[in-house]
Amino acid sequence: MGEVAAKQSGILTPTNMTEAMQFAETMAVSAFCPKAFQGKPADIVVAVQWASEVGLAPLAAMQNMAVINGKPSLYGDGMMALITGHSEYVSHKEWREGDEAFCTIVRMRFGEKVETTRSFSLADAKLAGLTGKGPWRSYPKRMLQMRARGFAARDAFPDALSGVIIKEEAQDYPTGEPEMKDITPRPDDNPMDSAFGKGAKQID
Repeated sequence: MGEVAAKQSGILTPTNMTEAMQFAETMAVSAFCPKAFQGKPADIVVAVQWASEVGLAPLAAMQNMAVINGKPSLYGDGMMALITGHSEYVSHKEWREGDEAFCTIVRMRFGEKVETTRSFSLADAKLAGLTGKGPWRSYPKRMLQMRARGFAARDAFPDALSGVIIKEEAQDYPTGEPEMKDITPRPDDNPMDSAFGKGAKQID
């Protein structure tokens, strides 16, 4: 995986489970450990394992990963760093036109340059009910940029990202479980009610 893979060498890169646990236990009590991973060596081991599969070095993973709703995600800048280190990466460009953000990523595929452009607008954010949330109120331009980047990155480099999404997108998804409704009929329920309304009578 080009430059990103080359960055994996180092004394803090585990090569087996024992080393991974030692690394995790050291990181969990370190002042450099991100708050989400402090005191959680098991979470660190899982994060490092996942990171190795997409080509991120352990320390880079700790700084660029976030676990949202039990699933790994990458900060937008970390995702772009992973892509720009890919051997088939050519270039990328990000820009805004009014209230719409765009991202174009160019990749070399089978000897040809393939250009992928995706966008995300303020109208899209409003339709998805995002504009009332904290980061969308404080940094709408940045959030639009991250959404456009995330869509373009996943479509241009699905093999490199293994389905992971950017943290800025993951945090917008609802966290609660859908409410379960008991539809078990009661003994005095009339089965005709569901079809013809309350009070319907059965004809013999």
